Amino acid sequence: MKNVSVINDIPQVYADFMENSRYPKLESLSNWGKNRFFFSTYFNVIEDWHHTEQIVIELNQQHYSLDTGHAPDFMDQEKYLPWLMSELQHQCVC
Repeated sequence: MKNVSVINDIPQVYADFMENSRYPKLESLSNWGKNRFFFSTYFNVIEDWHHTEQIVIELNQQHYSLDTGHAPDFMDQEKYLPWLMSELQHQCVC
């Protein structure tokens, strides 16, 4: 798996993740589980609190803290990707 290095890579790796038949059935995971699985597959996870919905990932040598409890349904690409991109862009100190 390749780690995401720029925000613009996210839509493609999301599509790849959704299409890959090697993964367990995503429908069987909770939204929390889908987020964790996606981030651990494509990002360097800095902190992952299993008792909360917070996760800290590294992207382009910056850390981003995401509250997956506020994330839309992971399977709903039209809502999920804009949410994720917005979260990352708002935290960016570019």
